Amino acid sequence: MAKTNQNKGAMKTKDKRNLKYGSLSVTITVIFVALVIILNIITTSLSSVQGWYTDMTASSFYSLSDPFVEEMNKLLDSGDGEEIYLNIVLFSEEDVFRSYSSTTQILYQTFKELVERYDNFNLVAYNTTVHPELAEKYKKTALDTLALDDIVFELCDKNGNALPNVPAKKYTSRSFFVVNSETGNFTGYNAETKILSAVALLAGKAERPTAYYLQGHAEPTLEEASDWREVLEIAGFELKEINLIDEDFDTQSKDDIVIINCPKTDLIHTTDFSEINKLKVFLGNTHGNMIVVEDASVPKLRALEDFLSEYGLGFGTSVKDNAHSVSGSGAAKIFADYSQTYDPNKTDKTVSDKILERLFGSRKPKDLPTTIFTTPKEVLILDSREIVTGSNARAIAYPLLKSYNTAQTIKGETTVEGSVALLGVSNIIWELNEDEDSYVIAVSSSDFLSSEYESSHANRNIMLELLRLAWDSTVYYDDIKYKPFEDTSLTDVSTAAANTWTMVCVVAIPAAISICGLVVYVRRRHS
Repeated sequence: MAKTNQNKGAMKTKDKRNLKYGSLSVTITVIFVALVIILNIITTSLSSVQGWYTDMTASSFYSLSDPFVEEMNKLLDSGDGEEIYLNIVLFSEEDVFRSYSSTTQILYQTFKELVERYDNFNLVAYNTTVHPELAEKYKKTALDTLALDDIVFELCDKNGNALPNVPAKKYTSRSFFVVNSETGNFTGYNAETKILSAVALLAGKAERPTAYYLQGHAEPTLEEASDWREVLEIAGFELKEINLIDEDFDTQSKDDIVIINCPKTDLIHTTDFSEINKLKVFLGNTHGNMIVVEDASVPKLRALEDFLSEYGLGFGTSVKDNAHSVSGSGAAKIFADYSQTYDPNKTDKTVSDKILERLFGSRKPKDLPTTIFTTPKEVLILDSREIVTGSNARAIAYPLLKSYNTAQTIKGETTVEGSVALLGVSNIIWELNEDEDSYVIAVSSSDFLSSEYESSHANRNIMLELLRLAWDSTVYYDDIKYKPFEDTSLTDVSTAAANTWTMVCVVAIPAAISICGLVVYVRRRHS
């Protein structure tokens, strides 16, 4: 009887021990899992705030490359002992910017790494939704709009205070990516080039393209044409007056542009000497660009207009429109009719369509600000079959802006009513250099950039967009390559297979682990 009681006591003690250690192991397991989950939540939150990450991409997509760091070190070294400081300005709070889109999420990570690596950079985030006035100073023109995902680079002092009277550089988030021109899809990330370009331009360490302003034909001087000077400087060009009678173009880049603004006498074009030939070399040899401005005050200029016709453009007679003009304002000032050239729903887009789309997005023509032409001439747009260019190029001319159908022009002895072009763009495609395009632009108003039209009209915005055809405000570095997107998506996986893998990962595996844990617990409980 004593032995039986002793056995019962031993079994009772063993049961208690099994229960004790079995329950303890379960408790420890639950606590451990809970701690792992809590630690994961804390780490995830901190990594989101602090920007912690490990770049495991093959091309180090999220990391600053060694060539970038090398170039940036050169730019930030002023050479005179003074440091260069810059603000990266966001127009929304950091969390809002980061979560705005997939592009801003990538950009934000790059900016955070830049700020952490260099004390010269500050990241400034404004809540312009609540305080829109904070964005006003960054507008290039009165009609310029700023989006929540736009980015500005500006020079500042070591305390982050923006330097006065120094233009900032504004970019869209889209401009930091490489885009397939046919599909519109992103194919790569080019932020390093854009950042270096912005810093180089702001620090005065980049070679900017030149805007040559033609003289020698009774046109206004660059000093007199202050509106042109202002817009060209905003676009980032170096300005230089040039008289082709006794000067030649300097060493050029494909981004250079020549401005011929309302000459009163024709360009020289003889067998002994030709300004026209110098312009042909400027356009043809280095793929430069040209803007020609005429209005009703400019006489017929045979040599210049024959030259323009080689690129599908020309000037006709004066245009008036009593139904769509500014009344009581002295010189004739007529409105452009966007609906003649702008269709936001058009799929097969020309150069003109792309320019207007970048300017106005999906807004309807009736909702757009006005564009005014003072005493304009008709801009002639030649059919591509009429355009005669050299053997290494072809040109296609498009009307960018046209008048209303109520406009009147003189054709011979009669007055003809109907819409005519007021601003035209010719796209020159160089056959031997497929990546190089040039542009010739014909504007039919001497006052097109007048500050009188700046506050409520689209004239300056349109010209700035046209100047972007010549130069997109980017300085390129040979050693800095864009980072292509990596295709890591699964393909050729059926819906059934996807559902099967979902059930395996979400249900089967966790269930198997739970069953194993339960078996271990039960066996230990009854061992």
